[in-house]
Amino acid sequence: MPLVGIIAKKRDIQAIKKELAEYEVEIIHLNKESLKNMKNIIFKDLIILEDINLQETEYSYMEEIISKAEYLILNSDIDFRVLKYIKLKKPIKTITFGFNPKSTITISSVKEDKILVCLQRNIENGDKEIIETQEKEIEITKDSNKKIYNKLVVFILKELHNL
Repeated sequence: MPLVGIIAKKRDIQAIKKELAEYEVEIIHLNKESLKNMKNIIFKDLIILEDINLQETEYSYMEEIISKAEYLILNSDIDFRVLKYIKLKKPIKTITFGFNPKSTITISSVKEDKILVCLQRNIENGDKEIIETQEKEIEITKDSNKKIYNKLVVFILKELHNL
């Protein structure tokens, strides 16, 4: 069962958990207050859906959490201040997603009831299998940006962990 840490609004985390309820995925909300307590936990994936405003001393906790994760999954449509102050000692597999055309996973088109998602580069999943470039339609209920980002997070987790 993958352990996933996520920095996002509570309502977004609840929506993602609801979509993944039938699968064995443990999602833990990370916020400014919980970082110190979470620094010793090893997350399979760390998802940053929104920026987090940290104090100077809290960056070391965030650095520790990121350095232990296998995947860092980032919303590429946001400028993350938090990442500018973190210096990782070793490389980490990074997956970016969003409307940005340079993202690993992009949103090709948005319709009223679906989005077209494009995996632009091969990525290796948790079983060391290669997920090749592809396009996939994902159904949506409303076309608000946050709901679309939540759908992308669910898509990424399903692909990475064969859910």
